[in-house]
Amino acid sequence: MALQFLINIFVGVIWMFYSGTFNSEYFAVGFFWGMIILFIIRKTFAKSFLGDQLYYVYIYKWIKLVVMFLIELLKADINVLKMMFRKDLDVNPVIFEYPLQVKKNWQITLLANMITLTPGTLTVNVGHDNTILFIHCLDTDDIEGEIEGIKNSFEKAILEVDLDG
Repeated sequence: MALQFLINIFVGVIWMFYSGTFNSEYFAVGFFWGMIILFIIRKTFAKSFLGDQLYYVYIYKWIKLVVMFLIELLKADINVLKMMFRKDLDVNPVIFEYPLQVKKNWQITLLANMITLTPGTLTVNVGHDNTILFIHCLDTDDIEGEIEGIKNSFEKAILEVDLDG
């Protein structure tokens, strides 16, 4: 990943020297051509040297994860806000077990923090063998729906971001 980025920067700098104009626009053009060159080189002969995934695809997946989290955060904010302004605060709080698909410690930590930062949910504990999260939900009647929602949003995006698989 880092080697790909350095090669891309190098191509951008070479483009500036080749054009004889040292400004950000020429660097951006060279950087763009560097991305194309990396794509072509990786497809033809340097896949083992440069890795299976291009760094800008990896960056795109991280940006997609952050945007997805921000959208879920906004939706949860609106739901909790609606709940606060109801006449009768009739909530159904529940703690449930969430079976984890993620295995690495950084993935479990990221998922637990994303759940906790989303209003209305809180990660209470991680199982001793790192296969279960205990989650408190402020108001739900559908535990399976909550599990599927987390699995199809946060956990799926975290699994996509992982370099190893």
